[in-house]
Amino acid sequence: MIDWVSLPLEPLEAIFRQLNYKDRLSCALVCHKWNQALFECPSLAHSIVFSIDTARTEQLQPIIARSDRNYRQLAIGLRGPWTEDLVECLDQAVQRWNIRFVSLVGEPDKVRSCLISKSSFFSSLTELNLEFTLTRTWPAIDILEVELSQLKKMHYLQVYTGARQTFTLFRFILPKAEEISLVLDSLANEEAMYWEDPLIELFGCGNLRSLEIDLNGTMWQKFFAIDKPYMERLVIRRAIDEYQNRDWNVEFSKMPNLRHVEFTFSNNEMLASLNRNCKKIEKLHLNGFCLDDGNFVSSMQFPFLRSLHMDGWANGSLFSNELSLRLDNLEELTWKYVELAPIQGIFKIITPNVKRLTLRGCEYARFEIDVGYRLTSLDMDYYGVQIVAPNFLDHLVHLNNLTLHISGRSCKLASKMHHLHNIKRLEIVCSTEIHGYDCNTLFESVCQNLVYLEEFVLRNEHENQLIVDYKKYSQLSQLSQLKKLTLQYITIENVTGEMTLKNVPHFNVWGCTTSEGHNTSRARMLEM
Repeated sequence: MIDWVSLPLEPLEAIFRQLNYKDRLSCALVCHKWNQALFECPSLAHSIVFSIDTARTEQLQPIIARSDRNYRQLAIGLRGPWTEDLVECLDQAVQRWNIRFVSLVGEPDKVRSCLISKSSFFSSLTELNLEFTLTRTWPAIDILEVELSQLKKMHYLQVYTGARQTFTLFRFILPKAEEISLVLDSLANEEAMYWEDPLIELFGCGNLRSLEIDLNGTMWQKFFAIDKPYMERLVIRRAIDEYQNRDWNVEFSKMPNLRHVEFTFSNNEMLASLNRNCKKIEKLHLNGFCLDDGNFVSSMQFPFLRSLHMDGWANGSLFSNELSLRLDNLEELTWKYVELAPIQGIFKIITPNVKRLTLRGCEYARFEIDVGYRLTSLDMDYYGVQIVAPNFLDHLVHLNNLTLHISGRSCKLASKMHHLHNIKRLEIVCSTEIHGYDCNTLFESVCQNLVYLEEFVLRNEHENQLIVDYKKYSQLSQLSQLKKLTLQYITIENVTGEMTLKNVPHFNVWGCTTSEGHNTSRARMLEM
């Protein structure tokens, strides 16, 4: 019998990493050694939060005084007033624990009081999560300047529940900041999305490497005016129209070492300026775009590009004077809902080294792709306008992971299965059709050709009837390597024998039924 208490710290840490937050706390109560393993291992202790509710200060003081744990993270909910008792409570926590990450949530006046009273404490933090909730009009006051000299990571969320714009309240000086995320949100009205400024300003971020922002502010004129030579990651989640029309040539010239860029609602000039100034791009995500000046191919000449994600959100327009784009170093490509201009004609992408490919919502009659011979993972739809897709499935000999979104018209796929005999994981997602349909031909082809299949998922996107005949279903026994089988909202008709598959250790059903003549039984399926 294993003596779990006597296990060394290393295996205990490996076990605890697999547990969720609540289970870790329960384990910390078992014995001193388990408590030590959880709170002295930085990667584990960092995920365990001690919450301070300012409305319950009296209850917290004796708990902190008796605690033997070494918390790294505090979550401070600023519901009540900021009092001397609360200052003493926080002082006590700082003295006992190795606090490096603090989360502050509350209205700006309470956050202000907190930052003023504990400025020396906050200056030692390495991570700060700041969430402002605003429930009333804020009076005009002087800007509070706060220097967080050791801070490396900052996340800022500004939630408005009022209806009036508020002026800047805080100026943060962050000389060592490396990762910053700033999100503006509104719970009241759409106009708040376009307020010019958040409640904070940022200065001294010369070491910044990663930035996620909503571009709704004039503050970014000053922020981007400074060279950012270390910046490698830029995510722009949302930009007002006025900001999209800025001089992006100037903006990107100050960030020459960008490697990972994500845009939401990008335009021609944003992409062209990025290409002119940032030749080290390895990962590019464009979500929602209007690229209609004909220069798409020339703007995509990034020599180190390895991952390209193009999601037009059902209306992303694209027009290119050049009819083909070659991306030799690309390893991952997502091409979703890209709407080619009516005058575009056929557009072709050549990616000889791509390994992972996602194709959704593409009009394959006008869009072609040459994927080479290295593709290992493919996620694509095959119905409607996609039914005339090029026959690139025919030579994908290295493909081992395939996800297909099909309809009743997708029977042509059955003849393609013999080209895909190395598939180990197959997921078939059946689209909605009013009267349902059967997938017997495709099911039979899978069982006969994919002899190395280890996982098979067949699921109906909705609850419409999807039919598989029992004789076809029984052919699953031919797949000797099959370890996982998942069926969702499938009806197996004409059942005449056993339904169990003893060679499949993991068998999951959801909303499935069996049919014997005119009788349909959900119970029979669940017994498997």
